[in-house]
Amino acid sequence: MSKEDRLTREKVSAWLAQPGNHLVTVDDPGYPPLLRQIDDHPLYLFVRGDPAVLARPMIAIVGSRNSTVYGREVAFRLGAELAQRGFVVCSGLAAGIDTEAHRAAVKVGSPTVAVLGNGLYDIYPPANRGLAARIVTQGAAQGALASELALDAPPIASHFPSRNRIISGLSLGVCVVEATQRSGSLITARLALQQNREVFAVPGSVNSHRSRGCHDLLRQGAVLVETADDILCHVESLYHGQMDLLAQLKPAADADTPTAEDNSGRPADTTDNPVLACIGADPVTIDALVLRTGLNVSELSRHLLALELSGTIVRIGANWARQSACK
Repeated sequence: MSKEDRLTREKVSAWLAQPGNHLVTVDDPGYPPLLRQIDDHPLYLFVRGDPAVLARPMIAIVGSRNSTVYGREVAFRLGAELAQRGFVVCSGLAAGIDTEAHRAAVKVGSPTVAVLGNGLYDIYPPANRGLAARIVTQGAAQGALASELALDAPPIASHFPSRNRIISGLSLGVCVVEATQRSGSLITARLALQQNREVFAVPGSVNSHRSRGCHDLLRQGAVLVETADDILCHVESLYHGQMDLLAQLKPAADADTPTAEDNSGRPADTTDNPVLACIGADPVTIDALVLRTGLNVSELSRHLLALELSGTIVRIGANWARQSACK
């Protein structure tokens, strides 16, 4: 193992040793059940705060960073109303609409989940560091910050579309409050449709370009939203179904389940990892690895995570390759 790989592993271990920091793997019984349903679900999530909140019924509220006063007021009101009805508000901690949705949940004393487009070593945008701290320190109403990215990954543009699939994948539905026709929020709405999630949109002024994305969604069949009741009537049965599922899964989640960490929080040893022999210089897909190893996806994901954290392999898009072959 190179010095750089060893330092990476040590950083992950040191981060996991800090109170409130977690690594949730796809084979963990506590992995969010809705997120596991999507085809490109992350194999693991770094989580700061309460990882259990990721499995609770969520509604995502997203929208423009350069929002209007109207948009921010609506996002805050919807966030507060949904939180008071028992939903977890999910968003991306961006400026504007995302910020107001998170602030509303914190204000009424409910948990909220922020999925970041960067690693959890830092908060982006920096102006939301205080808000992020409040999200994870609310006691019984503690929420969570989550990211699939390396702890020190920067907030570059290519990370955000991938982040958006997690926001929609965690949620029963996505509500777009304000968006231009080129907004990243429309990417989240499109992903939600692909994931069979509900899509909601708030109408705005016909004179504002920041409402045109929402109006386009409404023309395409999104549910028009004025109050939280417009959302609740479409997802109430889904809410109860998810709560029933969580009740069934809780005994398994309470059991001790081995993951890619040992009890000390350090990544597991990879010396005898049976998957490594099936990964070479050429990138290989997870489907090919299932055939080569005979393991199911859950078992395979655990081995891949251990190998990645050790620096032995790297992920290239949806494929895997030996670290030495990528240098």
